[in-house]
Amino acid sequence: MLANNPFIVITSTGKEIVVDRIKEKVELQLHINSAINQGGLIILKGDPGVGKSTLLNWILLDLKNKGDLQVIKEDFTPSIYNKLRAVSLPQNKKVLVMLDDFNNIELLDKSGQDKIIKLISELSLRIGILLIENRKEGVEKDFKALGHKFVKFELKGLSHDDLEKLVINRLNLSRDVPTEQLDPFTAEEFEKIYKKSLGNARIALLICATLFDQKQTSLI
Repeated sequence: MLANNPFIVITSTGKEIVVDRIKEKVELQLHINSAINQGGLIILKGDPGVGKSTLLNWILLDLKNKGDLQVIKEDFTPSIYNKLRAVSLPQNKKVLVMLDDFNNIELLDKSGQDKIIKLISELSLRIGILLIENRKEGVEKDFKALGHKFVKFELKGLSHDDLEKLVINRLNLSRDVPTEQLDPFTAEEFEKIYKKSLGNARIALLICATLFDQKQTSLI
């Protein structure tokens, strides 16, 4: 029996296995490398909890090994305009700016939004910029209106097999001996988890956390 609920934390634990996102990682990393070397704008989109942060953290591990690269990672806040204006181009170094929760640009009035969009458009001609947001129809419409080119990269939910691997990985964090079993969940229960979550890792972990507690309580 597992005493501790390994699903309490619904965001990445730092020990998460990025299950079979190799294709997405390679494709996104190629876009990032191009933006770093030539300047460019990438818009990473996906529903909350679909795995954007986990995938980016995986890529950042590789980027940290690039001695000629400066990575600036910020969450979007109303003060982001001043931070962007302060971005400098150090000698003998390339720059990548990553702005998470870019959907929060909606907190600003139209004038404030336009200022930030224009500044990002200008900066991306010289450096790499990656915007992360969860809106279906978001910031890309603003760059289209400017005639500014960008790469749109949309991250979908996990496949059935990938979600199963993620759940087993979480279970193994609390096991004395790792296994490839879903126990204490049954195969039928996992099917319901997948159908309800549609492969969204965060939603699946929430369901697992509740179901796990129910099972532990029934054993007491």
